[in-house]
Amino acid sequence: MEISLKNKNIFPPEVIELLQAFYSIGFFDESLLIGSWVMPLYQEAFGIHYVLRTMDIDFAVKFALSDRDRKIDLEKVITDIGYIPVVMQSGIRKFTRENFTVEFVAHRKGGRDDQIVSIRKWNITASPLPFVDLLLGFPFMADFGNFKVKAPLPEAFFVHKLITAQRRLGEGKKDKDLDQCSIIAKQIDPERLDTVVESLKLSKKTQKALKASCDAIDFPPQKLRIK
Repeated sequence: MEISLKNKNIFPPEVIELLQAFYSIGFFDESLLIGSWVMPLYQEAFGIHYVLRTMDIDFAVKFALSDRDRKIDLEKVITDIGYIPVVMQSGIRKFTRENFTVEFVAHRKGGRDDQIVSIRKWNITASPLPFVDLLLGFPFMADFGNFKVKAPLPEAFFVHKLITAQRRLGEGKKDKDLDQCSIIAKQIDPERLDTVVESLKLSKKTQKALKASCDAIDFPPQKLRIK
């Protein structure tokens, strides 16, 4: 799905510059903008209104790629537009510029407990998190005219947040996840939601997490095929 945006000025200039740089090297061919910065896209493309309250810019990347793939130094691309790399205690490299922080995540396979994944194709590191493949599997493309940005469909983002909210250690982040879910729920597309749900194979633990989040935002769990 590709959507041409009428309002091209939904992001600050610093974010536009970053997204344009990523688009120019083909980053969005397989990877996505995720996190709270998808909400301005959702407002423009799907009529989902949300007040953004974060300066963290998150991206989901695939890491199971062939060594034959063309390698691009994404770190250089980021630092060339003024971001400074910061190595965290875990070994993850984040990038900061003024108040903005750029971070990457990748899908964590079941049973693994890695703290860091090296993405050789892009010369970056990513935090492995569960259910990122759910976001990567249901994307749409937002067309700004002179560049495009790929992001997860609202229904995939919605289900992902319902699951991960119950895994949050801090109440603040959990509340923010559920707040975003409650906003998206008002504009959810039933057919797209069904397609997302049909793709899932959920453990009892994950079903329990989904139900807890549904109860918290007063969303019928039956719509997720959970009793």
